[in-house]
Amino acid sequence: MATTTRLMVASLAPDPSGHPALANHRAQSAAPINGWQSMLFGLPFMAAGIAIGLVALDAIPARKHAPDWMIGIFAGMFFLAGSFLFLHGLHDIVRKAAWRREAAARPSEPWLYDFHWHREGIAFSAFDDMLKRLMAALVWTVFLVPFGWVGINVRGAWPFLAGAVIFSLLGLIFWFRWAAMLLDLLRYDNSFLSYESFPFALGGTLRACLRSPHHVSVIDELTLTLRCVREQYVTTGTGQNRSTQVVCYELYKDVSTLDREKLTGLAGGDIFMEFRLPSDQPTTNLSATPPVYWEIEAKGKARGADYEASFLVPVYKTN
Repeated sequence: MATTTRLMVASLAPDPSGHPALANHRAQSAAPINGWQSMLFGLPFMAAGIAIGLVALDAIPARKHAPDWMIGIFAGMFFLAGSFLFLHGLHDIVRKAAWRREAAARPSEPWLYDFHWHREGIAFSAFDDMLKRLMAALVWTVFLVPFGWVGINVRGAWPFLAGAVIFSLLGLIFWFRWAAMLLDLLRYDNSFLSYESFPFALGGTLRACLRSPHHVSVIDELTLTLRCVREQYVTTGTGQNRSTQVVCYELYKDVSTLDREKLTGLAGGDIFMEFRLPSDQPTTNLSATPPVYWEIEAKGKARGADYEASFLVPVYKTN
């Protein structure tokens, strides 16, 4: 999957095998629904958005209890949500059709069609990460505006205002994380992880180089984590309160830490890393829904703005 989303998990229990759930982890699954199911689920939202928009434009006669701009906000939210689900499902159908063709042609070389790998390495865009967080913060804020308006302008509707204020305070978390990502981008810029070989084999050794981030000398400690992740669609609650979300479970982890002294000597050069890959762990399967994948996460502690980047790595069973 090409889409990466930031996953926020509130103290979910481990899976039946005891693997821990990763909170606030970047998930590869854009939504816990795929294919035709996602497309069909999105159509009613798109239709509702169009109908509400026509009401706001007076193309459909209806009694209005709110200003046109607020009706337009609701129309946009319904339509965008439906469009996202529709396009997500369509992309999944096209991607799986291409996967089946390539798998039939190269059944013993899944790394050639499982994901759009580049043999030389993989980039992490701090700009894209920051932009996604900004969009999430804006959507959350715009969503609360109509509730605040109702609470202020409608007699006896103060619970709407109270709810909008409470959820706005919670929304400050989105803005705080966006500010942290913006500072990360401005200080360290984008990152690139180069592979020493392609693909990496289970039971072998993973060797890679992280191009030294800008201002690496300000990082006090850099932690490099090799991790195998399996995503699952987990449903919680009962009845009308049921909800399904993408949960990332950590199947395997290995950690390497570089202190300030080592990092100072690497300023302007590559940061070399080496990890042993166990043979008893799953192979990468990014084409599955939900997927299994290997990643390297780099986290640097620094004064002012921490460094954070994550990179998918091609780990497969090879002959």
